[in-house]
Amino acid sequence: MIIWVIAGLLGLATGLRIGWALVNKQSLVSTAMILALGSLGLVAALNWQPLTLLIDTALRWPNLAMGLSQVALIASAAGSCVMITTVASGRKPGTIRRIAIAQYVVAGVIAVISLATFFAAGQQPEMAPEEYLKRSLGSDGNSLSWLLPLLYVLLALTLVVWAGLRHSNRSRRGRALFVFTVGIVLIVLASAFFLLRAVGNTRFVGVGAAATLLGCAMVVVAAGSLLPSVEDWFGARRELRIIQPLLTELSHRHPDIGIGVRPRGPLVFRVAERMSLISDALFLEATAAAANTRMTVDATGGDGALASGDDDLPELVPPDVPPQEQARAIAEWIFQGRSAPPEDRHAAFPGLVWLRQPESYSDREWILAIAAQYRALERAGAGATNSPDALTQRRAG
Repeated sequence: MIIWVIAGLLGLATGLRIGWALVNKQSLVSTAMILALGSLGLVAALNWQPLTLLIDTALRWPNLAMGLSQVALIASAAGSCVMITTVASGRKPGTIRRIAIAQYVVAGVIAVISLATFFAAGQQPEMAPEEYLKRSLGSDGNSLSWLLPLLYVLLALTLVVWAGLRHSNRSRRGRALFVFTVGIVLIVLASAFFLLRAVGNTRFVGVGAAATLLGCAMVVVAAGSLLPSVEDWFGARRELRIIQPLLTELSHRHPDIGIGVRPRGPLVFRVAERMSLISDALFLEATAAAANTRMTVDATGGDGALASGDDDLPELVPPDVPPQEQARAIAEWIFQGRSAPPEDRHAAFPGLVWLRQPESYSDREWILAIAAQYRALERAGAGATNSPDALTQRRAG
């Protein structure tokens, strides 16, 4: 049961990576992650005793599932190594691709040698995976078939650990990389214990303890791979709640921005799409407000400097205020125009330049900041509307 939970977690992580690769453009990193996670899940599945017996019986070679486990472990190490070296490399794409192909070729050669050594040892009596490891890694077993794959796994995953710890940070992806790297550290330790057993040093740890450590490592690796998707889902749900009031108001004013059938995709994509609708609607509102201001200037006998785009006007000077205050001014402009007639809707318009995002904000962060201020104003307005004094006034009227 525990093995299938581990294999299921790794399979889920692999499926998410495959889905991401199908939605986005396929890349070396996506392919490497799919190979690393899928192969590690295969290692877990092949060590489930009923599946081991089924494969051995179907292919008519006892303990063949263990030989395939060696190949899967090598493939997982190769995928992890290609993934981390691709992410950490600053070279040109063509060079990165050639380096990745070279790494896959080396891993393929080692996998072929491992399988050849496994078959050269001849058939042995059918055994459970743990029993097979105890015998083959013992002093009287065929430990040579494990030396080369274990050495490769140690070297490749040590590189992954070094690069992973170097590039871990407090960002969403950085945290996931750190958890993934911790799992790789545990795999390195388990591989080192197996290697010590293969060379005849059995004082430190037994096969059962090393196998348990490897299972824990798989769980941590799966958690590190699933962490970005989990955080993205919860983060997207929170952002949807924040932007929904502003989107509802702007969609009411500009229903044309939502015309067209858009395919349903990952939640983060839907959030980005709705933010783009808010951006379009804000542009339309600002354009209408600027035109209304020009008409007012003309009607009052102005010199038309605003219409000509004179940069010396105070309105076009960038606001020297904190970003939160700038976002609140835009939110108040939209909020105050909710119940006003169209001709008076832009009385609180702060100016076109106030819509410009601060240098420290991305497009997404800026729209989210405006939406958060608008949501706060709406909640405060709803609280004032439902206050006891307001209810008393309505009843008295």
